[in-house]
Amino acid sequence: MKKHTDALVALIQVVPALASATFVSRAVTADGSPVPLPYVVIHPTDGRDDSDRLAAPGITQNPRFQITSVGSTYEQCAWAAEKVKAALVTGGIGVTPTISGERTGSFWYSVPQAVQTDNEVNPPLLYHTAECGFSSVPTA
Repeated sequence: MKKHTDALVALIQVVPALASATFVSRAVTADGSPVPLPYVVIHPTDGRDDSDRLAAPGITQNPRFQITSVGSTYEQCAWAAEKVKAALVTGGIGVTPTISGERTGSFWYSVPQAVQTDNEVNPPLLYHTAECGFSSVPTA
C-alpha cells in the first residue's frame, strides 16, 4: 500500500502549491505550524485484489484512494481539486503511475459527492472529495 500511496503523492506534489500541502491520512505539519490552505489529504486503502487469471497464478492489485481537497473558500477548494484531477487525468486519459516491480494500469477518477462545508471548525472549511485508483500486477 505504501508504494502505491507514494506514487500518488508524487504525482500530486508536482503541483508547486501542493508540494508541501499534500498529506496522507492526517493534515499536520512537522513543526506544528498551521496547515496552509488549500491542502490535500489522501486516505489510502489496499482495495480489492483479484486472482482470476486463467493463464497463470497471480494477483491484480486494485489500490484505491479518497482524496479530500480543502480550502477556506469554494474557489480554493475547487482550485485544489482541479489541480489534483489534472495530475491524475491528462487529456481525458488517466495517468499511468510508475512503480518499481509492478506493471500498472492508468488512474481512474470519480467524484461521489458534492462539495461540502465543515461547520465544526471556525472559520468553516469547504472540501471536495474524490476517489481514484488503478490496477497493478506485481512483476517480481
